[in-house]
Amino acid sequence: MGTLLTEFKEKILEKLLDLLWRQWSAIGVSGYSKVEESRVIDPEALLLLTLTVARYDARLFDEVLDWLGVNGDFINVQRLQNLIKQADFQAKAELSAVAEILGQKSSVAQKWKKLADQNYLEKETALFFMKDGRPMPTPKECDKFFRRHGLLRPVFKKRSLAQPFPKEGMPSLLLRLRALFGVNLRCEIFCVLGAVDEIHPSLVAKLIGQGPRSTQNVLAEMVRSGAVQVRTSAREKIYALVPGKLDKLLRPDGWTPWVNSIHLFRALEILWFGVSSSRLETFDPLVVASEWRRLARELKPLLGASGMGQPLREDALFPGEKYFEIFVEDINRVLAKV
Repeated sequence: MGTLLTEFKEKILEKLLDLLWRQWSAIGVSGYSKVEESRVIDPEALLLLTLTVARYDARLFDEVLDWLGVNGDFINVQRLQNLIKQADFQAKAELSAVAEILGQKSSVAQKWKKLADQNYLEKETALFFMKDGRPMPTPKECDKFFRRHGLLRPVFKKRSLAQPFPKEGMPSLLLRLRALFGVNLRCEIFCVLGAVDEIHPSLVAKLIGQGPRSTQNVLAEMVRSGAVQVRTSAREKIYALVPGKLDKLLRPDGWTPWVNSIHLFRALEILWFGVSSSRLETFDPLVVASEWRRLARELKPLLGASGMGQPLREDALFPGEKYFEIFVEDINRVLAKV
């Protein structure tokens, strides 16, 4: 059982890191990518998952920090805070430490200051881990910004290899919209409208991690631009793009390839915490299968909300420790799709 658990954990970590490298590389991070990314990248959801998983890849972590130094003006800090609260992403102290570093840039210091002051760990801990889960040795000289938030790591040194996000291509669409219209929720709304035929405001709000009332108000304003239209159905308002108006920008090759990364990435974070727990190694197969059942029930609604349907089979159909194999098979299929 121990060997199977280790192999399962290693495979999940490899898949998650490949996903993160692929998405960050597509928007200007210096690195590598085995597969070209074609989807619109959600930088806030991506950053929150990265701050958890990239603790097992210090190079990726620091390349992302480097990228933020170049492109951080186009990150929606308010949306980051909303996602932390609504989706319960766990990298709170890590995010505050990053915010403090970015806040050293005078032109955007105020933007990051509130976030930098929010989260601290009570007990100091190593920021980085080796692939087998052991913490990296604590350096003699620790980075003062991370240490202030309870995280021990070597002093961060900018490599200045990151590039501005690309001016064309689907992966950078949301960032390019922010450069055009400003860092506001209109940009996420455009991405969602480009991905669907028509949609209700409450679902738009759920997909972009914003409040339903503010989303509704902005959609109503966007109708006056002539690029968005509304119809009433059973006393509800349904919104859509006006055909042909923004197709060259949002739909150059068909529907905008927007994925609900908020729910998908939170599901992947929960999955990682679930399989990387060291206590699993002390359990017998029946108890591990029970843990997988609990984990699957937590993942199902998030995977469903992400648009993946229900890729996890009903655990009640597989008695006892048999569910261990079923869960592994189902998760491997999920990871193959992301």
